[in-house]
Amino acid sequence: MTITVAGASGVVGRAVTRELVRLGHRPRVLVRPGSPNRDLSPDATVVECDLTDRAATLRALHGSERLFLLTPFHPEQLVLQRNLIAASAEAGVKRVVKLSALGARPGAESSIHHQHGVGDDELRASGLPHAVLRPNAFMQNALQWLPTIRGRDAIVLPVGAARVSMIDVGDIGLAAVTLLTSDAVGDYDLTGPEALSYREVASLLSEVAGRRIRHVDAEPAEVAAAMRSAGVPDWAVAARLQLYATYRAGDAEVVTTAINDITGRPPRDYRSFVGDLAEPLRN
Repeated sequence: MTITVAGASGVVGRAVTRELVRLGHRPRVLVRPGSPNRDLSPDATVVECDLTDRAATLRALHGSERLFLLTPFHPEQLVLQRNLIAASAEAGVKRVVKLSALGARPGAESSIHHQHGVGDDELRASGLPHAVLRPNAFMQNALQWLPTIRGRDAIVLPVGAARVSMIDVGDIGLAAVTLLTSDAVGDYDLTGPEALSYREVASLLSEVAGRRIRHVDAEPAEVAAAMRSAGVPDWAVAARLQLYATYRAGDAEVVTTAINDITGRPPRDYRSFVGDLAEPLRN
């Protein structure tokens, strides 16, 4: 069958593509026009597609039987989701597995959770056979902390004593492909095996780095200023601060068994993951 991966050039899209290829599929992978991230796999067919253009999205999905619906971090993420859902129905896609977010619901104070929540509801209303994956924060987000770790030996995030059950994107990829190649339906909250504070995360990173790394609970305004100075647009700054507020409220500390239920194997823990960061942390 023809399986299409939307948003294929991101960390989750790449994980899904790798798993499909490992199982012998030749997926169709959608990337934005002009994207430099095209080296996904020689066994994947790369198709450029502007997901803001519904007609172009329909053309990209023509002949697809199953779709992994992933939309990138974008100010109009809901528009992209709507275009993919409508194009899937019109193109005759038989099954959709959508990547959402833990805590997604219409009306949520976090714009990320609101847009995903509305998109999830619209997918349900479309009548398309589907499953929805709602993962927690990615373990791989640690790569974004490397500049401040190198400069200050610190993770600088306004999250207080929040505990987060972070998940490895490899586990998300395996769960997505398991559902893409089956007929199981439902909504799944995906987490790692434990909820850790950022102080505990810093301690694990310290063990690998061979020096002390700490968590600095900076004020949101300080973090916002740092993001803006790094060129992050205002809409993205606001969205990230809203997300951090959900962490401080305790919304990200839930732990589920969904990865094991879907894939038959337990999710990767953070101690195992940080081993991958040994070289960048020591450089």
